[in-house]
Amino acid sequence: MPSQLSAADFLSLRMQYKNTQTAEEWPAAIEHDFADGRMVDHYFVVPAPSLLEDPAVKDLGEVVGLLFLQQPAGAPWQVLLHEKAMIRDVTFEMPEEEFRRLLQNNHLILPGEPGFQMP
Repeated sequence: MPSQLSAADFLSLRMQYKNTQTAEEWPAAIEHDFADGRMVDHYFVVPAPSLLEDPAVKDLGEVVGLLFLQQPAGAPWQVLLHEKAMIRDVTFEMPEEEFRRLLQNNHLILPGEPGFQMP
């Protein structure tokens, strides 16, 4: 199992706000720091085939949620994938620069960060 994910492990990321989930999307949350505190935002993410084929992810079964969790002091993000019963999860790390590349690839700015505009 790769211990780190990159932006290439996701085909798309978009806000849930006023959108409907498609069959290939997983619900995702991003918990992140911003100037005034900490925030959780909700998204839909499409995993790349490389992530779907990862043995740990395949062993998990049906993934029903994903959490990108920012760590303090620039440490790599934690990415948690949860199975249907929410009892087991698989955790990866994602370097800050890869997480930012994922946002940039999908033309996203996190709420609370400079330049964010509601869709």
